[in-house]
Amino acid sequence: MDFSEIQAMMIRVVSHFTAAVENTGIYPDDHPLVISIRQDTHKLLAEIFEWKKEITIMLIGDSLMANKRPLIMSGAGKNAFIQILRKHAIERVSFSRGLPLSELTEFIKAVSTESLGAMRSPRYIRWGKLEIKDYADQEIDDLDSPEEDINTIYDLEALTTEQKIDNIYRNTLSGESINVSDTNEIIRHFLESIRREANPLRLLAETKSNDEYTFTHTANVGILTLFFAEHLGFQGSDLRNIGVAALLHDVGKVTTPDDILSKPGSLNLDERALMETHTTKGAFRLMEQAGIPNIAVLGAMEHHMKYDGSGYPRIKGGWEQNIVSQMITITDVYDAMRTIRPYRPIPVPMEKVIHLFKQGSGSDFNPYLVERFLDLMDM
Repeated sequence: MDFSEIQAMMIRVVSHFTAAVENTGIYPDDHPLVISIRQDTHKLLAEIFEWKKEITIMLIGDSLMANKRPLIMSGAGKNAFIQILRKHAIERVSFSRGLPLSELTEFIKAVSTESLGAMRSPRYIRWGKLEIKDYADQEIDDLDSPEEDINTIYDLEALTTEQKIDNIYRNTLSGESINVSDTNEIIRHFLESIRREANPLRLLAETKSNDEYTFTHTANVGILTLFFAEHLGFQGSDLRNIGVAALLHDVGKVTTPDDILSKPGSLNLDERALMETHTTKGAFRLMEQAGIPNIAVLGAMEHHMKYDGSGYPRIKGGWEQNIVSQMITITDVYDAMRTIRPYRPIPVPMEKVIHLFKQGSGSDFNPYLVERFLDLMDM
């Protein structure tokens, strides 16, 4: 599919999306017209996803950009779409490959009913504002060609930390390289927040849905591990590398099916076997990436090992878990117990968390690290 064909399909996407929002606001949810236009919008996006893994539409002034190129359209359809974006203060919206009809439908409903702020965190749709980086007096019409990279002018600053982590993980799924500067930026943000906050535990976010759990949990583990590492005396590049290891420890989960990741009950034997492959898959993916510290490879592989050598993956020859992996194991377990989940409306009580850590000290966990971590939690 060439540039002109994608442009034509993007114009149709904008028109269909606009009609879907307008019809949702007029007719009942089960009206055939409402259902049909949503399905047609989803089909159009699916066709484009065969060629593009992500579609981003940006509103700059009165102009629309689609995947960094001017979207040339005019008339009432364009104006109505711009009004929808402005009504919700949206300047950038992205749709990613794999988008299910149910999530697109929920987004359309939220936009049409002005309940976008209350929408649960989606996995395949992101939206926000643009930040001008170096606009000067240049007009959009002055761009030399449709190939001009609009990201040299605008920065998608509105992404949350969880969404940035989502992007990093999503890139590994599509075979793209991890942007080391992105990981370092997140680590710097975490460290600045930890040092600014009197009680860094207040930085830990709660999850409201299964869809956002993986990336919110990853952010929490990153914050906790950096807080723990600094408490233990790690500094400089060692501290940064530990943060990267914590940030990327679950990268192997990108290929684990959502129904397994979000299953509220116990996994069966086949599901458990598939889940356990995420450690080695993550390690292999990180080994292929340039600029990723070796400790991140170990963190991905070893964070479900136990201090006594049990856990997974099982490695012959008396393999011993690295101390950084031992730290991530502790922070990973802690956040998993203290996080609110849809099927567990309250966290595991702190008294029980402490008991489980003490009970597992010397077998599941490094006893020295357990003692220091619990001291940290009591500060």
